[in-house]
Amino acid sequence: MSHEEIIKKEKIYFELVTRLGNEMLENGGEIFRTGDVMTYAAHALGLKDFNTFVIANGIFASMLTDGQTYSCRVRYISLSPINICRLEALNTLSRRIVAGLDDPTEIEAELDRIQFLESSNNLMKIISSGFGSGGFCYLFGGSFFDALTAFCAGCILYIFVLYLLPKLALPKIMYNIAASIIAVCACILLHSAGLGDQLDRITIGALFPLVPGIALTNSFRNFLENDYLAGLVRLVDALVTVGGIAIGVGIATALFL
Repeated sequence: MSHEEIIKKEKIYFELVTRLGNEMLENGGEIFRTGDVMTYAAHALGLKDFNTFVIANGIFASMLTDGQTYSCRVRYISLSPINICRLEALNTLSRRIVAGLDDPTEIEAELDRIQFLESSNNLMKIISSGFGSGGFCYLFGGSFFDALTAFCAGCILYIFVLYLLPKLALPKIMYNIAASIIAVCACILLHSAGLGDQLDRITIGALFPLVPGIALTNSFRNFLENDYLAGLVRLVDALVTVGGIAIGVGIATALFL
């Protein structure tokens, strides 16, 4: 292999490693784990003097090319919901790379597959939202009929979340306001139709699929690991989400109660 071909291959590997980190962070991967995965993969692929700095919504990476020039790459990653199945697939891919997988075509094809991997179909997500809403309603003191009503409201909420809201392309805070308005309106309509006893318990349960519990947990974990910048970014994102939910609840309550 000629000198030019070696440099070209190193640059292809560099792009694949940064894309691997991008996919991990975009799907909710932990900061330290994303950096470790990129470093291990880069060393396994033979990249020289590879360094990376990862924050909650960005990756900075560099490597030494031709023994004298640093190649750098910066990637901005928007904060997104956690997708466990994609994270697991990316961890598996990183282990395969460390174990000896060095075919760039195969690595890229696997990354393309993982990018659109889904843990379940939309019907399962809707039903899961219903069970989550009903379960939390019962946990917070609702009756069986309250939980059943919250189940219906949670299903209605996720039908809108999956099929209507993505078409509107709303900013994140407006997305959360709209989703919480839908959830509260569904609760009010179902309660007005004679389903359930305690509207407040039903509403609490129906809103729980929107609550950023994992984001809050990860932010505090970042703080405990002394990664204050990442923790602050995730905390602010979670608080903005909570604020959007509160605003939506206030709007729906003022309009319909």
